[in-house]
Amino acid sequence: MRVIVVGAGIIGSAIALALRQRGAEVTLVEGYAEGGHTSVASAGMVNPFSLTPHETPAIPFYLSSLQMYPEWTTQLRLLTHIDGEWRQGGCLRVALTPTDATRLLENLEWIRRYEPSATWLDAPTALEHEPALSNEIHGAIHLPSEGWVNTERLMRSLHRAVQLVGVNLFIGTPVLGIVCHQHRVRGVRTAHGDLEGDVVVLAAGAWTSALLQPLGISIPIEPLRGVILKLGDLPVPITSILSSSMGYLVPCADGTALLGATREQAGFDLRAPAESYAYLLQSLARIAPALLKATIQRAMVGLRPDTPDHNPYIGAIDGYEGLYIAAGHAYHGILMAPATARAVAELVLDGKTTLPIEPFAPNRFTR
Repeated sequence: MRVIVVGAGIIGSAIALALRQRGAEVTLVEGYAEGGHTSVASAGMVNPFSLTPHETPAIPFYLSSLQMYPEWTTQLRLLTHIDGEWRQGGCLRVALTPTDATRLLENLEWIRRYEPSATWLDAPTALEHEPALSNEIHGAIHLPSEGWVNTERLMRSLHRAVQLVGVNLFIGTPVLGIVCHQHRVRGVRTAHGDLEGDVVVLAAGAWTSALLQPLGISIPIEPLRGVILKLGDLPVPITSILSSSMGYLVPCADGTALLGATREQAGFDLRAPAESYAYLLQSLARIAPALLKATIQRAMVGLRPDTPDHNPYIGAIDGYEGLYIAAGHAYHGILMAPATARAVAELVLDGKTTLPIEPFAPNRFTR
């Protein structure tokens, strides 16, 4: 079977790798000079709970993907000799106000159904765990199973892996449209000519909707600009994710930290305006004011592909044989990559998957 995967971010690259490892002939097509720009411009959190405001039907899928991470990243490292720096260092979901504390204690009830080891820490105990935290916090949920990766290194490892296993990788090759005959996929049209395939998987993030519109298919995906600041020269180190209602901090293996993230409706504008810096520094002052003395090394900007219910589309697209989608992962693309890759590979090659993808039906907003 010849499969074309459109988009070489973390989702598309992981899908291409999974399909090839299961025996498919795979072509991975990316419009930019280097794929995965939005994936790299993220904090790399693998976090089913710390940014999830309430219980959702997506949680079982999140957990399946989290459970895959240790083996998935180890296999990538052994194959490519590039360490994606997977760290299962846990997270403190911090209450900045008494209202935050009430809400988090309510959330802890459902979180414990999935992660029994989750615990509530009073403010002094949380400060002992992470001295960089503000002494004005009102407690925190400790989530020991959550972790993070170095997204830049992970993407390098994935791009190297797909080439080592024999995926045909086309970089700097924009896809202009999907080639169909009588509602049967035949391949894709690119700026350099047509590529033939039996199956097309669309994993182009915020750009996916535009590829479907010429087919008369409306699947809403909105780009949300996310700005993240990289902090160096930390006066106080952090050892776990610190998340809150205003933002988050993620430690890096080199001693730096990532401060994120804004959620801005700015279309496809990849600039980082001053107001984004201002918001992030305000959140830093509330979460960990000691780190205001750190150095801002650089800003990273990505376009998060969001959907009306903040869940991705994963599955076959109705009305077109051989057409699949895996896009709209919003803020959970890094977390969901291994499970999304397995689910799509199983759907394409076996016609079904054992993973709980029911909440992600591609036609759920179609009348």
